[in-house]
Amino acid sequence: MAVTSRNGFLPPEESILGASSAMNEVREKLEKIAYTDVAVLIRGEVGSGKEVLARLIHKKYPGEETPFHKVTPAGRAGWRQSASFMTPCEEVKSAGENGHEARGSTASPGCIGTLFFDEVAELNSASQRTLAQLLYDDKLPGVDTSDYAPPLFRIICSTRHDLDRAVSLRSFREDLFYSINIVSLCLPPLRARREDIPGLAMYFWETYREELGSIAPAPSDSLIDALEAYDWPGNIREFASVMRSYVLWGSVGEIIDELAARGAPAPAPAHNNSAARGVSLKRLAKQRVREVERKIIFKTLSETQWNRRRAARALNISYRTLLYKIKEAGVPPKRITVKRER
Repeated sequence: MAVTSRNGFLPPEESILGASSAMNEVREKLEKIAYTDVAVLIRGEVGSGKEVLARLIHKKYPGEETPFHKVTPAGRAGWRQSASFMTPCEEVKSAGENGHEARGSTASPGCIGTLFFDEVAELNSASQRTLAQLLYDDKLPGVDTSDYAPPLFRIICSTRHDLDRAVSLRSFREDLFYSINIVSLCLPPLRARREDIPGLAMYFWETYREELGSIAPAPSDSLIDALEAYDWPGNIREFASVMRSYVLWGSVGEIIDELAARGAPAPAPAHNNSAARGVSLKRLAKQRVREVERKIIFKTLSETQWNRRRAARALNISYRTLLYKIKEAGVPPKRITVKRER
């Protein structure tokens, strides 16, 4: 397996926690498990944002001060043939050690953050056995813990495959399935949450306009209608690519023609639905502000060993105000650690 810390496409958090009703269940589950160390399985189609959601979970716990290690079968060209861990997990061990050195004295010895197993269904039998042992032992193979506490890590897995069927066909270990499926988050495809499309279009327009130095106008009603009419088999990844093309060329007609060539129906006549889109954008902005506030509160509490009075002084607010904000932001009064079942 290859361990990497970044990938080429990272759509925005707004694409995951949008304003659509289809994301309500995901959002509610996320808040409940955010500050625990339970294993999480993320299911969803290609391009639906599984890694983005994994990174968002990681930011909440164990936190941005720890590294995020993406573990994938080594070499995309030999994806299915070479799906195996390096024994005895030298890459993971090295990543943990290097991450600790980079963080300095602010992190606990051996704390390696999150291990994100991308497309866990495609692990071969040897890799499945190693991952099952990793979850069972609650420690990293090849890492000497005699001089310090076991490494703190969180396991997050993702897949686009039907793991239940894989278990029934005996191509995926049943014990491993139960170990990684403590919490299951199912990301709906973009076509199931079209309400988010106007807000996403505005986000990508603003992002790519700045990145590309473009003067392309804001998405028009006709462009939004065309975007909403398309089914997006590539989900948010495909959506981002189309918006980049629009910002680069600034031609609504070319984008509509391109979507039509891909199988999108012709858009209906333009109508004035800017008010509805304004509500969506306003809601997205409010969610973003709450998320930033939640991160600041959580980071301050962590730095003050969860002493709320010290945290209130550090934030320059009253103790009562901090208690209210903790409750409003959904931050627990104490750090929660959930022990894994043996």
